[in-house]
Amino acid sequence: MNSKVILFAISLAAVIAAAAAVFSVREPLPNESALAIPSNYFDQSAATEDRVLALEAAVAEERNARLLLEDELQALYDELDQLRSGSDEVSEELDAEIQQQREAMRERADRFRAGSTTQGRADTLIEAGFAPDRAEWIVQRESELQMDSMQAMFDARQSGERPDRSRLDPDQALRAELGDAEYEQYLEANGRSTSVAVGSVLESSPGQRAGLQSGDQIVGYDGQRVFSYGELSDQTMSATPGQSVVVDIVRDGIPMQVVVDAGPIGISNRGFRGRR
Repeated sequence: MNSKVILFAISLAAVIAAAAAVFSVREPLPNESALAIPSNYFDQSAATEDRVLALEAAVAEERNARLLLEDELQALYDELDQLRSGSDEVSEELDAEIQQQREAMRERADRFRAGSTTQGRADTLIEAGFAPDRAEWIVQRESELQMDSMQAMFDARQSGERPDRSRLDPDQALRAELGDAEYEQYLEANGRSTSVAVGSVLESSPGQRAGLQSGDQIVGYDGQRVFSYGELSDQTMSATPGQSVVVDIVRDGIPMQVVVDAGPIGISNRGFRGRR
């Protein structure tokens, strides 16, 4: 295989890897940015207006990155077509692999575009098992709760008073209305975390003493269902010092419980996406 083909294959592999990483997490939509982006991406001590601007910038940046990757992939695929017509050195195996990756990226791009519309969002939920009328109601509530959150921030800025925290988290508001079981189905439909994956356990930590292992999935803390690392962190920070807490986990598909000291567990979720 000549050097041009080899360089092309390396370039395509790199772009596909980057695109797969971007498309593996669904892009927050304009009307659900707060639903999909964890608050710990931003400085909680910053002014409300600055945090809103940072949130909008992050959403725009991710959207642009996806579009740029899609353009780059298309350019590489066009180059591949030229190589096919001008060289017999592209092996059938490489050709088949590239075609498979190309189809996979097209499917991801199609899902991304469909999810950018109200009907597309509803269709995603319907495919996940929600009844059509229920799916439409959820999509409507997403928008309503997001608008209420924006209004709360606006009202607080106009009055100079602190905003009502219960109105600033539309994700938790939607969870309260759906209930944990249906909310989990909702998260799975959107490719979002439904548990906290243990990447590593810190030495001499409560988690290590309790027997937590890398790869465990934490699904509950002190009787409360947790779906993300942020929720788990909030639970551990509000625990009563000196008490023991039951942590629900799933290990190799088997539900079980461990008991830890209240407070930080001492785990890292780096390297895991936190999905069961």
